[in-house]
Amino acid sequence: MVSRIMRSRRQVPQQPEQQPRARWTNGVTKVFLDMMVDQVQRGNRISNSFSKKAWKHMSAEFYRKTSLRWDLEQLKSKYAVLRRQYAIASSLLERSEFSLDESTGMISANDEAWAAYIKVCSFCCFLQLKTSPALD
Repeated sequence: MVSRIMRSRRQVPQQPEQQPRARWTNGVTKVFLDMMVDQVQRGNRISNSFSKKAWKHMSAEFYRKTSLRWDLEQLKSKYAVLRRQYAIASSLLERSEFSLDESTGMISANDEAWAAYIKVCSFCCFLQLKTSPALD
């Protein structure tokens, strides 16, 4: 009797291709912010997020304007980061020792004020180091 080796017809599920890491420059971030503002003005924001229709439109528009094909999760992740940064910047600007320099888009304060704030909120030091298109 000849024995046969049976091959499994089961297919191994393929891992989805990983997107390259998104590199968010100020220019690319500004394009994304402008698109979000447009969607808010069109009424496509539901509570604290955007409708599926808005996300689909922003994804297509983002590719058209930047030629970067980043997936929806990358855009949503950036949205979450921008919301956190905006909340932190807003609370910081409520303090009398901090102000927004309109010409640079940076939050300014003396070194002592920054040192005291960063002791309390160590992950907030990004605001001291760079401009934010979200504050324009």
